[in-house]
Amino acid sequence: MSKYYNEIDKQTLREIGYALWQERNARRLYLRTVATQTNLPARIIEGMEIGKFLQYSAFRRLLNFYGKRIRIVFEECREN
Repeated sequence: MSKYYNEIDKQTLREIGYALWQERNARRLYLRTVATQTNLPARIIEGMEIGKFLQYSAFRRLLNFYGKRIRIVFEECREN
């Protein structure tokens, strides 16, 4: 069971990271620009964008910078 949940966690982190990257890319902002304007280290932003980890305080700061909110949608998934 724990392996299944770890895979869900990894997939969720990748999806959140991809959404953050898409937002930055849509605005045509460099990583360094976002880091400077949010006062976050570029390595933290990059790590979140590639789905390595999620630092909640940094995530909230990025959401505020982009002027976005969190919306959660539940979808059906297949059982393994």
